[in-house]
Amino acid sequence: MTLGDKLFVGFFVFSIVFYLLTFFFKGESPDYSPRATVTAVSMTAAGSTAQEMAGDTTLVTNTTSSLTGYNFKAETARRWKLPKRLREISGLCLTADNRLLAHNDEKGTICEIDYQNGSGEIIKAFGLGDLGSVIRGDFEGIATADELIYMVTSTGRLYECREGSDGETVLFNAYATGVGRDYEIEGLAYDPDQRVLLIMSKNPLSPEQKGQLTIYRWSVDSKQLLQGGHTVVPISEFAQHLEGKKFQPSGIERHPVSGNYFVVAARQKAIAEVTPDGKVIAVVKLAADWHRQSEGITFAPDNTLIVSDEGAGKRGRLTLYPELN
Repeated sequence: MTLGDKLFVGFFVFSIVFYLLTFFFKGESPDYSPRATVTAVSMTAAGSTAQEMAGDTTLVTNTTSSLTGYNFKAETARRWKLPKRLREISGLCLTADNRLLAHNDEKGTICEIDYQNGSGEIIKAFGLGDLGSVIRGDFEGIATADELIYMVTSTGRLYECREGSDGETVLFNAYATGVGRDYEIEGLAYDPDQRVLLIMSKNPLSPEQKGQLTIYRWSVDSKQLLQGGHTVVPISEFAQHLEGKKFQPSGIERHPVSGNYFVVAARQKAIAEVTPDGKVIAVVKLAADWHRQSEGITFAPDNTLIVSDEGAGKRGRLTLYPELN
């Protein structure tokens, strides 16, 4: 055997050994299919918390209900009318310094509302746009993260901007999340622990998604969806707590203490509490004469629950429900 033949054989053997070693140490890679779902986790012996991995997200689940700790009786709630320009009020959120922001559902205009003194008046309003023209769109939710404000449309398009002064038009970034291919989108919230926006679905656009609610997670750092990091909840899980077979969500917010998600449904006049892994642990019916069309939900610094209702031809309203002592 010539020297060249020996070198060839040696290189061939080395290549086979290297390949086998690489395959052995690599192991199986996780499934990051865009349609992968977060499945329910088993509870701990105490029944209080559980953890699971969803893509790059660790979900910490609190199975103790926060929703049942609120007083939904008229004698303890506070309620007032909103200015006419907020007749079609949609989403709600609080800023880091505890100011209430809201928006209508047809234009990219954001209003700061006085909710602390009981007036419901607009303190200031600014819009997303360029050259003084405010953009239009079917806006369905609003959230704040750090010093940025986010709004989402029914097609799943995210808009990101900084807060403006009264009457100002601010520049924005827009992101195509892709979630609008499967669902009509109906809500937005922020999870500061995971640093993700929670994008909630409403109406499915394909038969595969029928009968389920999906909550997607979009990273505010990487500016993209977490692959395999969404939660799917069967609508039947909500409906079993109600009279009827439907639950049509219209707004979502994360409870600041438990970390669970509060989901309001305008047509069913109800609020449901869902753990991050998709378990429905409580549902409360709202007073029909107080809530014509509940679209927005958020929490005050003292955890007071704030709900916004479209006017349905009349004035929009805010309702504040305190926690039980």
